[in-house]
This record gives sequence, structure tokens and C-alpha cells, in this order.
Amino acid sequence: MSKLPACLAAAVVLATAACESKAPEPVVETALIQPDCYSVTPFRDISIASAPDGASDAAKAFLGAWGGGAWDGAVCHDLWVLSLDADGQVVMFDAHGPGFDPDATGFTRRGEVGEDGRLRVRKGRAQVEYWVEDGRLYGERRIGDRLNRVILVRQTG
Repeated sequence: MSKLPACLAAAVVLATAACESKAPEPVVETALIQPDCYSVTPFRDISIASAPDGASDAAKAFLGAWGGGAWDGAVCHDLWVLSLDADGQVVMFDAHGPGFDPDATGFTRRGEVGEDGRLRVRKGRAQVEYWVEDGRLYGERRIGDRLNRVILVRQTG
């Protein structure tokens, strides 16, 4: 019996495997944290309001300045949660550097902290969700099937 058919079959399998597209490698969590990464320098001082009576501890954890991270390790992001209502409504200043559509932006936005302790905000076509865990602010940005992730750390000063 000839070994030629077996060799041809093996070659076809290898060639087919080489042509298949591989799923992209997941972004390593450490790439999402970039201490030197920032999106904008505000043109005026930003003040953070005190938490109101009746606000949940989960909602209070969002108040303040967050930065030092990049969406998927590529697009710098800063977030200032400026104020919080007792019912979980927040006002924030949100900025990201170039790399998204539209490119670099800085907007004041309104969001809401849900009963699950997650802050949700709509940014154009994107739905963004943040949560605080182990002193870090984690974020996920979704547009259709596309998911971007970021990790921010509390900024001082």
C-alpha cells in the first residue's frame, strides 16, 4: 500500500489549518493599565461634589477622578465622576484620546448607578458600563458585537 494518499491527506489538513483565521489574542489585563496614559488636560479645575445622604456605598465609590488606563491598551481614557444623587444619577466628565470613532473627545455626560452597583452611560452608539473592584475602575464599551475594555485607577491631586 502506498504512503502517498496518507501524505496528501496530511498536506491538505496542514494547508487548510494554515489558511483558517485565528481568533485575535485577548488583550492582557496589564496592557489596560498605563500610568502615563492620559487623554486631556482640563482647561479649568474640576471639583468633585460630596456624596449625598442616602447614596449607596457602591455609588459613592465612583466619585472622583479616574485615569491611567487605555481602552484595549490603545486609547487613553480619563473619567471624572463629578456628582452623585441619592437615587444613583451621576454627572461625569468623560474623555478619551485618539483611536475611536469619533476621535478624541471630552464630554460632560449623565449616567446611572444601578442596583447591581454598576455605572452605565450611553456615549453615542456605545453603551458603557463601569464597576469598582479592588480599588480599580473597570470598564466595558460595547458597539454592536465589538467590546472594548479598560482599567482605571483613582487619581489624586
